[in-house]
Amino acid sequence: MKTPALKTACLLAAFAVWVPSAAAQHGGTSDAMVETFLVEGLRVDAADPPPGSAVGRAGVRMPDGGYLHVVYGKPYKRGRQIFGGLVGFGHVWVTGAHRATELVVTVPVTVGGQSLEPGVYSLFTTPQPEQWTLHLNQALGMHLADEYDPALDVLTVDLTPTTLDAPVEALTIDFAPAENGADLRIRWDRTAVTVPIRLQE
Repeated sequence: MKTPALKTACLLAAFAVWVPSAAAQHGGTSDAMVETFLVEGLRVDAADPPPGSAVGRAGVRMPDGGYLHVVYGKPYKRGRQIFGGLVGFGHVWVTGAHRATELVVTVPVTVGGQSLEPGVYSLFTTPQPEQWTLHLNQALGMHLADEYDPALDVLTVDLTPTTLDAPVEALTIDFAPAENGADLRIRWDRTAVTVPIRLQE
């Protein structure tokens, strides 16, 4: 388990690697608050993805000036059945590939209506056909779900999945701005779940 000082160091490291979007780097302007990009800086052709998994990263500025930031392994569908196949129903999933997905929170928020203090958390999910459970866990650096300990969850939230009109080839975790916060979105194949994250009042 990480100490508060180490969590703070991770926060600073995450902030240090946050770079402007391509539009901002070239003098463009956008009303969008969301920035999503690959850490490697590569643009991946979804029709011909590279072997293995990429790394995804997304961030959103909160209304009070704080931010949310997520980093995750980004696997590809590659013709496979995803949910109920590669990702088994009823099992805790790393919600990515390789190391556990990490969510950085710099301001007090609510996640699905539950309070969450600033910090760095591992993000796991348990998918089911009619309901998913989101787990935010205080341990970091876990490999897949092998080292996941539910006793270290700081909160769990039940979510209702929706079906997308078109399949998403690569797992995509990003944010959509919302009133008083943002929605974290997890999309892969034809399944999507949305996690409401709001500033604490």
